Amino acid sequence: MKEFLNEVAGQTLLRLVSRGSAIIAELLRLSAHVPAVFRLDDPAMQRKYGNILFDFKYLTNSDLYETRIEQSADLIDIDQEFRENHLEILRRFYLLFESIFKYIKDFRHYLQDLEAGVFIQLTLEIILMNGDGKQLMAESLYLYGVMLILLDSRIEGIVRERMLISYLRYKGQTELPHIDDVCMLCRSTGHSGLPGTSNAGASSSASSSSSSSDKKGAKDKYPDDYFARFPVPAQVVSMVIGRLRSDDIYNMTAAFPLPEHRSTALATQAQMLYVILYFAPDILHNQQAVMREIVDKHFPDNWVLAYYLGFTVDLSVAWDSYRAAKMALANTITLPNVQSLTSKFWARVITVRKEVRAFLVEGVLVEEYILDNIPKLLACLREANVTLRWLMLHTNASNNKKLRDLVSTGSESGKVSAAATAAGQTFLQDDVLALLLDLGQLEYVLKNVFQALLDSKQAKWQEYQKQGSERMTELGEYFSGEKALTRVKKNEHLQNWFLEMGRQIGALDYGDSTTAGRKMQQLIQALVEVEQFHQIESSLQVKQFLIDTRQFLYQMIRIVNVKEEVLITLGLVADISYAWDIIDNYVDLMQKGIKNDPGLVLKLRSTFLKLASILDLPLVRINQAQSNDLMSVSEYYSTELVQYVRKVLEIVPKSMFIILKQIINMQTKEMQELPTKVEKERLRDFAQLDQRFELARATHAISVFTEGILAMETTLVGIIKVDPKQLLEDGIRKELVQQIAFAMDRTLVFNTKGSSSGNNKIDDTETKLRDLGTLLDGFRRSFQYIQDYVNIQGLKIWQEEFSRIVNFYVEQECNSFLKKKTYDWQSQYQNSAIPIPLYSQPIGSESVNFIGRLARELLAQTTCKSTIYLDQMSAWYEPSTGRELVGIRTMSILLRSVGVFGITGLDKLLSFMIVKDLQTFVGQIRSATERTFKGFLAELENVLNPTTTIPTNTQKLYMTALARTKPMFALFLDTVARIGQMQLLRRQIANLLNFTSKLDSNALYCALDTANKSLITDVEMHYVNPDAKPYPSEDSPLLSDLSRYLETAGINDPYTKIYITTLPLDGFPCLMFLSVVGQLGRFEFNNALNAVVPKKGKDAYDWQPFVVGVVTLLKQFHALHTQKFLAYIGQYIRGLMNVNLNPTAKDIGKESEATGGYPEDVIPVLLFVEEFCRVAHLSRKAVEGAFPAYILDNFKH
Repeated sequence: MKEFLNEVAGQTLLRLVSRGSAIIAELLRLSAHVPAVFRLDDPAMQRKYGNILFDFKYLTNSDLYETRIEQSADLIDIDQEFRENHLEILRRFYLLFESIFKYIKDFRHYLQDLEAGVFIQLTLEIILMNGDGKQLMAESLYLYGVMLILLDSRIEGIVRERMLISYLRYKGQTELPHIDDVCMLCRSTGHSGLPGTSNAGASSSASSSSSSSDKKGAKDKYPDDYFARFPVPAQVVSMVIGRLRSDDIYNMTAAFPLPEHRSTALATQAQMLYVILYFAPDILHNQQAVMREIVDKHFPDNWVLAYYLGFTVDLSVAWDSYRAAKMALANTITLPNVQSLTSKFWARVITVRKEVRAFLVEGVLVEEYILDNIPKLLACLREANVTLRWLMLHTNASNNKKLRDLVSTGSESGKVSAAATAAGQTFLQDDVLALLLDLGQLEYVLKNVFQALLDSKQAKWQEYQKQGSERMTELGEYFSGEKALTRVKKNEHLQNWFLEMGRQIGALDYGDSTTAGRKMQQLIQALVEVEQFHQIESSLQVKQFLIDTRQFLYQMIRIVNVKEEVLITLGLVADISYAWDIIDNYVDLMQKGIKNDPGLVLKLRSTFLKLASILDLPLVRINQAQSNDLMSVSEYYSTELVQYVRKVLEIVPKSMFIILKQIINMQTKEMQELPTKVEKERLRDFAQLDQRFELARATHAISVFTEGILAMETTLVGIIKVDPKQLLEDGIRKELVQQIAFAMDRTLVFNTKGSSSGNNKIDDTETKLRDLGTLLDGFRRSFQYIQDYVNIQGLKIWQEEFSRIVNFYVEQECNSFLKKKTYDWQSQYQNSAIPIPLYSQPIGSESVNFIGRLARELLAQTTCKSTIYLDQMSAWYEPSTGRELVGIRTMSILLRSVGVFGITGLDKLLSFMIVKDLQTFVGQIRSATERTFKGFLAELENVLNPTTTIPTNTQKLYMTALARTKPMFALFLDTVARIGQMQLLRRQIANLLNFTSKLDSNALYCALDTANKSLITDVEMHYVNPDAKPYPSEDSPLLSDLSRYLETAGINDPYTKIYITTLPLDGFPCLMFLSVVGQLGRFEFNNALNAVVPKKGKDAYDWQPFVVGVVTLLKQFHALHTQKFLAYIGQYIRGLMNVNLNPTAKDIGKESEATGGYPEDVIPVLLFVEEFCRVAHLSRKAVEGAFPAYILDNFKH
């Protein structure tokens, strides 16, 4: 055996099998993360990506498909966005597909080398005669078959094709040398799994309707053609099947010696035969004798098996289309045989469970009992595990409804009512679960005791040997007659005999257990016979010494029999990897048991450890080959197992939160807060004894639920250490996240149809925000209340999870503004153990989640078309009634409902919206300028330059220019006003955060403010003396981290923020000047409000958002653009003033006292200049160069 593994041929085959196990682990890992876009199930995705995702039809005429994309600017953008978002995941999937191809390629190459004699003195026949050789050869072929089955069942054919074509388009064929072979291997079969397997189903519409590679009549030849795409030599398949038919290649009959357990002993070979037979379909179809031999040996009493880990198959369905296989299996699945097997195994459940429970009685499984009853214990474990295996497979994984119903009811009558079937199944599955839990506990105890015995085996053996030898030596001295106070006549013969016995006991060799065992039996017999001597028989003390020595020798014999082989046998017998998928069906029953008895968690711990046997199959060869994949594969399966543990135990936090809702209700609605002072007569009323008793009862119920988990010991599940306290905390966090996310998603739903009036609508919004604030405040208070009773840090958990929820939803909402998206499973805020749920949104909704809905609701309530923003009041008002709609009051309610994290999340989302609008607008302006206005703007700038002069024919020039650019005014006004509206909201948020930070954490605020000022001073000094004062390094997180803190504390000014980087745009200041001047006629000064307001009309826009939007837009360009813009404004003012000073006959008398002598067209421009300078933080000096200072000095309004 060792010789083959030490040779090159053995090592090569071992590494190949190791690779196979790693590939399957990667396949399972990736198949759980197939992007939904490749399925195109969603109509929206179909519309967006349907024209860039192709199946293998693309290969027939790739130029046609590429031309369609290249001719559409939208498709080019979508294709580029898709590439940025999916290239990495496509690379991983392609490497997976390619690794499967390379696996079969290397296996076939190995067989060719073997046939060509590359491995000297080794042939296929010789390898199959070797113990390790036949195992590895069978496993290598078997694992390839498993890859094919799982590939087709876990990743749909059409999805594989779309992934491959997408990756081919993005990488090019030259970088993918194996692409043709990979495409041949992975092309769609038109099916979603083999018949009868646990993952099989009806052919999906996606995989059967749109794939180009499906052939007519493929259904009849599936999976034969699929397994023949890269065929394995028929002789190799035949010889491997021959070995599996005739030999017990894993020597499992040693672990299951009883003939009635043969099918369980050969279960590993049976699953390999099931897979490998697909490489030899002729046997399944025509060779009835061979199939009969296989069935009689491997499937005489079972028809459901796990073909790999927890993936099961029902042979009565899987072999239905194979004539020979179906006929061979017919005897097994006859109704009388099924009824007989069902009765036998259900009867065994009761008897075996009694035996197991008898062993588990406290005080039974002591060390001496276990050492004396190893065969009996192993026999019980074998019987229990065989029974458990048969029942779990045949009641849960059978796809044959008739047989499954018959087995599940436990009745010999195949015809039972539906109600009886349901009731019977529930009852019987409870018995199966109880057996599983008891059996896991027994195995856990036995393994621990045996391991402890093995660890201390030599020390105990030597201790007993020393004690026995000393007893014999003392007896020898006793019969010497010289020892004081013995008063015994000297007996030299007995003296020498006992001394010799002591020497022989001391000379026993621990290393030679066989010889030592025989010798100890002889010594025990001699000690029994020596008791017959009169001198010994009359002395109770001597007899006791002899009894003690015999006991020591008996213990030494027992310890000699403690061998590692017992633990190995125990591990083989206790294997439950076949139930990896089935065990999910018992989650509800387990949770029900925990709910009724929290102490059941202790039994579940041993069951979870029993489930860890799943790691043995994929890791044994990887470990043997010393592969680098060991940690990756171990981590995957261990993580999956830990996820299952969490899934079962999550009933504890769920039950806690059900009780917590009662506590929330009591604390928010029933319990009165005790005032600072209370009258003595009213003290009883505030005591609220009944309510406090109910609160105490609910609190006690919560603490009881947590006792079970906290009583668990830290457990190593695979390579992951499971800490029960951490497990409980994670479960509480998970349930808390579900509750908070659900509350926010369901509460923050707003009426977007606009049926309500403005007053009612803001009232509805504020009511929803108050309701959410009350709900979350109740959660927080109650969570803090119970934290000491369940030994957790409640407030810390609340803050961490609430921030994670909001940040995650903000990130997902912002995805719609990004080309490279962050999918939920890629998010830094998402956690597989504590997942944040994603909720579906109504069709047509712009928002992805409640954060988007809240932001858009605020924008709807503050729209610049129907509200007026008064900067003095920091609020939006309804013009017709003068009622405040959104202001400091609304912001306070918002803070109470979504907290600081929600407010900062809204701020971030508004920033993304501004960026999107700015990018779109700048792109449109650039396009329009290049297409329409470039020549005109150049001519106009030539006329207006230099701006220090006044152009001739001023009024006509400006009127002509304004008329020419009028088509841009609507787009300009709408975009600028919307950007300004969002900037005003950001300013309100910054003010709120600033005030809250000063109030709640003044020390932090002062520290941040000081750090900010210091950093600004350092940066300014850098520009004064760059050599002596270096700028902060790009690698330093100082600027980015401090900026994030400053924004959270409200120490920022949104008006001065640069959102986008832009390239120089010729004529932009001139175009901005014309666009602004063209809109100023819409506004007038209102003396009553002391503010500029829109003139009455149906296309009214608010003044303040307009000015702020202009400031923000200019801020995105170089400062020279702003200077030039103001120069044009100044030139315009001077020109109009000049016309006013030299009026024509028809203009005389137009001025009135109301305008203070200023032309009517100049007044809104001067109002704009004043407000622009205030918002942009510009001094008077910035505009005094554009027009004389006295114009503003004398301007009164």
